[in-house]
Amino acid sequence: MRFGANRVCHSSTTSTNSLVPQARKTSRISQLRDLTYYKDVKNWFVENLRNYCNTTSLHGFNYITRKGITSKERIFWISVVVISIVVSIVLVIVSWLWNRETPTVTVIESSHFPTWNIPFPAITICNFNKISKYKAIHLAKTLNRPANLTEADLLNLFRITMYFSFAVNHTTEEYQTLEKVLQQNDLTIKQLIMGLSPDCMQMISRCIWKGSNTRCDSLFQRVNTTEGICCSFNYFGRTTNNFPEKIAYQVPKRPYRVTGCGYPTGLSVILNPMADDYFGTYFSSYGFRLLIHDAYNFPDENAETKVVTATRECFVRINPESTYATSDIKTMDMTLRNCLFSNERRLSIMQRYSFINCMTECRVSILFQRCGCVPYNLPNNGNLPTCGLKQISCIIENREIFTRALPTLNGTVSIVRQDNTTKIFPCNCLPDCEVNHYPSEITMGRLNSKLTFNRENAIKTNNMNDNILLHVFFSDLMATRYRMEIFQNWLSALASFGGLLGLIMGFSIVAAFEFLYFLTFRPIFNYFNE
Repeated sequence: MRFGANRVCHSSTTSTNSLVPQARKTSRISQLRDLTYYKDVKNWFVENLRNYCNTTSLHGFNYITRKGITSKERIFWISVVVISIVVSIVLVIVSWLWNRETPTVTVIESSHFPTWNIPFPAITICNFNKISKYKAIHLAKTLNRPANLTEADLLNLFRITMYFSFAVNHTTEEYQTLEKVLQQNDLTIKQLIMGLSPDCMQMISRCIWKGSNTRCDSLFQRVNTTEGICCSFNYFGRTTNNFPEKIAYQVPKRPYRVTGCGYPTGLSVILNPMADDYFGTYFSSYGFRLLIHDAYNFPDENAETKVVTATRECFVRINPESTYATSDIKTMDMTLRNCLFSNERRLSIMQRYSFINCMTECRVSILFQRCGCVPYNLPNNGNLPTCGLKQISCIIENREIFTRALPTLNGTVSIVRQDNTTKIFPCNCLPDCEVNHYPSEITMGRLNSKLTFNRENAIKTNNMNDNILLHVFFSDLMATRYRMEIFQNWLSALASFGGLLGLIMGFSIVAAFEFLYFLTFRPIFNYFNE
């Protein structure tokens, strides 16, 4: 029995050993089948690649499969083709990145754009003198004051009202003394400043608009500026105006325009600096400062500035420039174009959005956060309290808000840093997509009052020898117009990419179809033909 058992075990072992060669044979057949399949695929790929290289219009590919060349030449042309492909891809990526970095471009569309299509600018006239001497003396006599305070001391305290120019040099005790005087007479600092500032109609004695004599009080209104209280023509920055009620209905709802050039078609005014009335000034001469700005912009240091002095006839020639944006810019995402149209954001104080108005409101907001109030000469919709004498020291300490380009930056920037902080506009105030600029030139000559005031209908005033004859006008019938458009739209991008690829590789749309043809249609056609 033991011998039989051994025989059974031996036969089982023999059958197992016979299955091993069979499994190896099956595995070898499978490997041969896979190898044959890969070889067929390789032959198919090489054949189609050879046909593509022989027939394509791309540069250098036909040298790779050309018969009769050595292997070294073949390697050389393979290297040239690979390098050209890599260079083409790199240049296309660089071009795309440049397009994303500067998505818009501004170009000169025409240097013969009619000036009557551009609104006339606002002309804001600020006297060097901020306090009327006669008003100050009269007010010092009529105001109730402490017994130990003389009229001369009170007159000296009136200069505190010039704190907006940061030219005052007074102590805290003097602030407190003037505050007591105002409380005793039930006055605010704003009312005191309005009572001390020179009147517009005393400084402006005659107005001619587009060749016609016009009432000055229907052209000029008192406005608040960073210079204090000034007289402005054609200003529409606020929703309300300061014209007299009896003529307010005559004031147009939109800025003036002119249909000609030269001083007879513009604004001509006779200005009286009232040298005898000077009491508070930080200029060492008699005259006015002109702020030429867009009619909807707040008059500040961004405006085109000219200085006219006494006994001069001044001709201010304006060469307007207009920039508009195409419809493609309007449809572009705001984060890409980095500009805003006037109707895309609503401001809380100013009537229309502009970069200057947005920055002004931003400065007002920052100053309110630091001092809890807003100076009288800055825009205010009535919801923010006006600063009194107690807050003057805080305002003077934070003067950098208005004296520096970036109100949120306290340090001096000597080098522009290229980091994420410089790419973000301050206060989230984006530049204007459409804007009008008013660069100007001024010519002055000595004024002969005898020739000027001997004319008919001339209004003679005191101190005629100090008067200024001012003309502001467009210098030409044609202006320069700029167009903001997309740097690369789909058509220009296609032309740019196609030019790069065509220059290096000779690539074209037909070549792309050739590549797709040899990968798809050609094998399918060969399969059905076989």
